[in-house]
Amino acid sequence: MRMVWILWRLFLLLLHMLKGIWLSLNIHKTRLADGKILPDPEPVARWSGRLLRIMGIRVVTHGKPPEEPGLIVANHISWADIPTLNSLTGASFLSKDSIRYWPVIGWFAIASGTVFIRRGKHEAQRVSAAISERLLEGRNLAIFPEGTTSDGSEVRRFFPRLLGAAIDTHSPVIPIALRYLSEGERDTRIPYTKGRSFLLILLNILARRGSEVHVYFCDPIPSSGCDRRSLADTARKAIQAALSDT
Repeated sequence: MRMVWILWRLFLLLLHMLKGIWLSLNIHKTRLADGKILPDPEPVARWSGRLLRIMGIRVVTHGKPPEEPGLIVANHISWADIPTLNSLTGASFLSKDSIRYWPVIGWFAIASGTVFIRRGKHEAQRVSAAISERLLEGRNLAIFPEGTTSDGSEVRRFFPRLLGAAIDTHSPVIPIALRYLSEGERDTRIPYTKGRSFLLILLNILARRGSEVHVYFCDPIPSSGCDRRSLADTARKAIQAALSDT
C-alpha cells in the first residue's frame, strides 16, 4: 500500500514538474523603468506552494510576513527551505552557477530571479552588486548566511559578507526561522546534510503521510547605521530566539 502511495505522489510530482517547464516558457515578465525585464514572482510562488502540498509538507506560519521587501536571512536545513520561503515571500535566492543547468531545478532558479555565484576573481563584489540590484528593484532576496545546511538542532555562525548589500541599499534585514517537524518531533529525515542523498530524502518525504515546516517571521532589522557583523549577529540571535521559544 505504501508503494502505491509513493508512486501516486511521484506521478503528481512529475506532472507538476512538467507544468513548471510549461510555466517557464509562458511566465509573465515585468519591464522595469530602466528597460530590464524580470519574471513575475507570483506564479513561481504558487508553483512552490503546490510543490510542498504534493510532497505532503504543511506550512505553518508564525508572526507577520514582511510588509516591505528586504534581504531575507534564514537558517538552512534542507532543499525544501527554498520552495518554502519562495511560496511565502516570492523571494529570489543565491545559488552556485552550475544549478542553472540542472533539469527543472535550473528552471526554478532562473524563473525566481536567482543570483548565480561563479568562482573567480572579484566574484564577491559582483554578487554583492547583484544582490543590491535586486533589493533596489523592490524584490525580496533570501540568503542562508550559515553557508551550509545543518540538521536543524542548532543555528550555526552567520557569515556577514553578503549582508553588506542591505547596508548599501538601506534595506531591512528580515530574519526567518525554519523548523521541520514530523509527528510533533524534530524531523530527522529532511535535513540535506553531507553524505545524504537528495533522492533518498525525497522518497522518505513522499512515503510519509505528512510533515510540517514551521516558519517564524521575526521583526525586520533596520540596516542603517549598522555594520555587517552586527547585522549578522542580531539576525542570528533573532532566529535562535524564535526557535528557542517553541
